[in-house]
Amino acid sequence: MLTQKKDIPAHELEQEIIAFLMARATHSGGAHSSPGCNLRHGKACVLATCHDNVPRATPVDFFCDGSLAIWISAEPGGKIANIMRNPQAAAGIYDPVDHSIEQKSLQLWGTAELINLKNNPGLFMGKLRQFGLDEAMAGIIDELAERGIVPSGALAETTEKIKKMINLVKITPTKVSLLHMKPDGLPIKKIWKNGTATEQIGLI
Repeated sequence: MLTQKKDIPAHELEQEIIAFLMARATHSGGAHSSPGCNLRHGKACVLATCHDNVPRATPVDFFCDGSLAIWISAEPGGKIANIMRNPQAAAGIYDPVDHSIEQKSLQLWGTAELINLKNNPGLFMGKLRQFGLDEAMAGIIDELAERGIVPSGALAETTEKIKKMINLVKITPTKVSLLHMKPDGLPIKKIWKNGTATEQIGLI
């Protein structure tokens, strides 16, 4: 089947992408009132990194600050090691597949940057607060204290240790592909690439 392809306004697609991200991102749960994580978790996201031709795909929560970038909170591990060696990364964000309803999914390619308490404390702490990670962290530590895993007198010390350990991964996109599937129509793929945008209708 033939496809139709045309240029579209980049700013309109950017707003559509941001709306998609905001609707599916994990959000702050506000001040925690009981032990445990109080984040309002979003949809599935898979982070892809690579080093020495060995790809790694990791299920993660992601956050959106109202821009095209996505943010991920990450403890030390393989994905952080990969990013330190190769900052090129990709992500897929999607709903469970159901061909009976309208659905959208998103692929994102870009450059990953590690932001932590050591290299950019102001931005790091600001994003922890914006995304509700500070309150979620406090709730998790309270829960660990209730279970006797963390001494009740060491909550502040434990919080600081965790803050020093984790990174925020910011992925600034160079390309985003937004796929819109309809049960009674042709698929629509919109592609944003370095400030330009196209739309393709038909088989992808």
